Amino acid sequence: MTFLADHYDGGWHPWPFFWIFPLLFGATIIVVFIFARRRFWGRQSGIGALRIAFARGEITEDQYRSRLAVLRERDGKPRSGKTPTT
Repeated sequence: MTFLADHYDGGWHPWPFFWIFPLLFGATIIVVFIFARRRFWGRQSGIGALRIAFARGEITEDQYRSRLAVLRERDGKPRSGKTPTT
């Protein structure tokens, strides 16, 4: 016990790699945020993606209506006659 006390000079001697832990913590937070954003945010619903495809002209109105009916049947929502205008 006196060996440790005899060699203590009163200065602060951090571990040589003391900067690794804050960097790893920050990187972990950034990675978790990126994965959460990809997983939960920015996802389009099926109807939203269908509307975008129709607006771009990738599908015809008949295709839009038939696919919309399928999506609404899956959700259990009643079919309405509303369609976006071109």
